[in-house]
Amino acid sequence: MPDSEYLKDFKAVWGDSCQSMWAELLSITVTESFVTTNYNTLLPDRLLTDMFYIPGIRGRLDDVKKDTFLQRASIYKQAIITNRIVVLSASFETYFANFLDAFIRSKPKLFDPATSARTDAGNKLYGEIIKIRGLGERISKFGELAPAKIRYVIPRLTYLADVYTLRNVLAHRAGAIDVHAATDLKHLSFNGGDRVKLTTDQLLQLAKPVLEIASSLDKKLS
Repeated sequence: MPDSEYLKDFKAVWGDSCQSMWAELLSITVTESFVTTNYNTLLPDRLLTDMFYIPGIRGRLDDVKKDTFLQRASIYKQAIITNRIVVLSASFETYFANFLDAFIRSKPKLFDPATSARTDAGNKLYGEIIKIRGLGERISKFGELAPAKIRYVIPRLTYLADVYTLRNVLAHRAGAIDVHAATDLKHLSFNGGDRVKLTTDQLLQLAKPVLEIASSLDKKLS
């Protein structure tokens, strides 16, 4: 069965974000190598933006000289990687909302084409699922209530839960993880008070099962 338009959109958003991440990391690494190699010949007060023709960042990095760049390079890289978890979480949440609507529309008992509206059973199913907080918990409720078997998905929901937890830490706690959130994580280890920083390996470790969850759910639209 071909992917739904919703799954294609999710894969495209995440794929583009990953390509952008690699390109951004490459640009920082190349600049870092250039500055390190030519360090002794670069004037300490010269802006790096004066050395490269990149109009889009003119006036936005007016404090970045060779020393400040080298000091910040690792911070830039960590931010580029870590913030992708927000893209992953948000794009999956959009996918699941679209999937749930499409699934209900595909079931005559849940949706009436004549009125273009959910039936009472469809409204009840939708309401019971959407009121649940947490992406993994919503999918578990879907599996419990909907006429669809998702046993393949269930073991992977812990990865989605980690993504959702990290997204909330970044969005609502400025990246500082508390003891409760640190305890909730199943696949990454942080202590309370740590600031969330992800490597590319850690990001992809979480992303792969999330993509598998979406692909597995998508088959239920056939």
